[in-house]
Amino acid sequence: MGCHGEVVALAPVEVDSIAAEMRIDATEIAARKAFLELTETDANCLRAIREQLAGAQHGFADGFYAYLRQLPELAALLPDAATVARLKQAHGRYFDSLIEGEYGEDYVAERLRVGMTHARIGLTPKWYVGAFRKYLSDMLRATWRATGGEAEAFMPAFDALLKVVMLDLGLTLDTYIHADKRAIALRDRAIESSVNGVFIATAAPPDYRLIYANAALSHILGSAPGAMIGKPCLCTSAEDGFAVIREAIAEGRNGYTTLSRLRADRSRQWIELFLAPVRSDTGSVSHYVGVLNDVTARKDAEAQLAFLAHYDTLTGLPNRSLFDDRLAQALARAERGEDFALCFVDLDRFKLINDSLGHGAGDAVLVEVARRMAAVCRSADTLARLAGDEFVILVEGAGSAERAAAIARRVLAALAPPVVAQGRDIDVAASLGIALCPVDGADADTLLRNADAAMYAAKAAGRNTVRFYDEAMNRRASQRLALETDLRRAVARDQLVLVYQPQLVAADGSLAGVEALLRWQHPERGTVSPLDFIPIAEEVGIIAELGEWALGEAARQMVDWRRRGIDVPRVAVNLSARQFHDADLAERIEAILAEAGASAEWIELEITETAAMAHPSDAAQALERLRDKGLQIAMDDFGTGHSSLATLCKLPLNVLKLDRGFVHHLPDSDTDAAVADAVVTLACRLGLSVVAEGVETEAQRQFLADTGCDVLQGFLFARPLSAAALEAWLAARGGSSSPSPALGCASVKVEQHGQKISAPS
Repeated sequence: MGCHGEVVALAPVEVDSIAAEMRIDATEIAARKAFLELTETDANCLRAIREQLAGAQHGFADGFYAYLRQLPELAALLPDAATVARLKQAHGRYFDSLIEGEYGEDYVAERLRVGMTHARIGLTPKWYVGAFRKYLSDMLRATWRATGGEAEAFMPAFDALLKVVMLDLGLTLDTYIHADKRAIALRDRAIESSVNGVFIATAAPPDYRLIYANAALSHILGSAPGAMIGKPCLCTSAEDGFAVIREAIAEGRNGYTTLSRLRADRSRQWIELFLAPVRSDTGSVSHYVGVLNDVTARKDAEAQLAFLAHYDTLTGLPNRSLFDDRLAQALARAERGEDFALCFVDLDRFKLINDSLGHGAGDAVLVEVARRMAAVCRSADTLARLAGDEFVILVEGAGSAERAAAIARRVLAALAPPVVAQGRDIDVAASLGIALCPVDGADADTLLRNADAAMYAAKAAGRNTVRFYDEAMNRRASQRLALETDLRRAVARDQLVLVYQPQLVAADGSLAGVEALLRWQHPERGTVSPLDFIPIAEEVGIIAELGEWALGEAARQMVDWRRRGIDVPRVAVNLSARQFHDADLAERIEAILAEAGASAEWIELEITETAAMAHPSDAAQALERLRDKGLQIAMDDFGTGHSSLATLCKLPLNVLKLDRGFVHHLPDSDTDAAVADAVVTLACRLGLSVVAEGVETEAQRQFLADTGCDVLQGFLFARPLSAAALEAWLAARGGSSSPSPALGCASVKVEQHGQKISAPS
């Protein structure tokens, strides 16, 4: 009996599992029969009229299904004649089992299967009971006819039939209850295993106490399991974050909010709360269901993304994006008369720190520099890191030069003490450029450009100082930018050349070598002073490229001279600090010489005293690798740095070069005379030769020769010459005398206002 009895088939194993879950075994079946007073007498009674009932059931089956199809809810389960025909056949089999008199475990299992099928297809209990009522009503007449219309035979037969039908109905309703319990258990399991906190609260104000809270809710809120039951609902909190929820409760609608709270350990927690009302059949709110999520990780990630968007990850200072926003706000205030200043800060020679100590030390310096500058800035000012070692300070309310200068002086004072990084004391300095608004510009681009120009003016003035912007700086900045662009192309366009200045043996005036000086022959500017282009090359990072070009060019010239029988014993190439700290320096030099076809014994490499003394142990190892390649090593500009005799003795050197600063006032300056004599004496004791630079008078020559200096160089003998002019100079002297190997050399340098700048560096 029923609808779609065979639509959803259950496997025997599944039926057995359901029976076991419902605890319907032989004992339970016997108990149910006993309660219904269903005995073997009843079974025999039904067997006695089985044939008469079987014949009658086909007649009332048509009327039964016609009745069911009149009801809209049941008609949906009986959509067509084919379905009805199939169910009538199933109904016939059911009727046969109903009056067969066998009501054991097999019969019960079949009834459970039918009940579960009906539950699955959606035949609700009220319709199922109604169908049973119709069925019994029709069976009443059929049983009356089957018993011959005799009351004494009819009463026990119909009572037996009623007992069996009630057994069926009980089993069917139990399957519905079991299915509901199963569904509820699954929902409970899903809720309990959820990572979301779920709670149910009564709709009784003012506390809306909790009647259910899953484990996740206790975990999220840090309470013991079960401790929240009976407590007021957290959504009634007086905190501002719950205002949206309180309004939703008052209006009987859904509510959502995200808010923060402090955990027991005082750490910040972000939670996301959704609350929904539960309504009764009458439409009134009986309960509230809430879902709580811990979104602290998401909020932290959002905060981190916001930080990364507006702050520098290394120093924690505002980045370019946030600074641009602050600058735009300051410009808007400036239109109302609130002037300000921009102070552009660029660390001096920071690249040398990165190149010599590594980026780890460079980062440590930047962090400390940022901390010190932030400490001297006012809370109203904005200190930002734009890029690399470039910082900018937006000085609010500083429309006058005096107030802006005061900030700049505090910054310079803060940076004066050495910075400790990787166990070393590192001297840090900065060049500062200041532009005032609106005097030096009324828009962001102009102010930044002019502050940058002022900063470069500070560098040109000797670094570690402050300069204010003026129009002349703008012109110089434009010229410098053009010069930088041209310099990047100078090597490729063959605009760089080497010129040579002779060096002579002090004892007999024979040729000891030549010093090669780097020149830039610009097609429009003419000869560009090294004073202009060497600092640019250092700042833009192409100094190493120029150095390698100079080494290769000098080596090729030596090969050419040797091939043509022109005797220049050795070429010394000055190494920049950048080159000197390259791990593969020796291999790179070896490759350059091999490409030119030059012998290593023709080359003398010069390092500055400052570069060598920055890291003496590293310098000693680097110089030893160069010496192993057969190269001569000279220390240039000796006496101008911070050498210690103990360190000097450990460096594998061949030559000390006396700086021209100690030669210029000879022999009249007693101090310079003492220094020159000491350098020569020291070199002699260490087994080194001495080259004096900048010899311009006969008195200087005589003094240095008498002191014991080995090699002399300067305008007294010759100015820098092109390779062809040098060859003519040598021919006019009748060739060159071969000096001893310890004295012969040629150096690659750049002449700058009577001083030398390392051209290849």
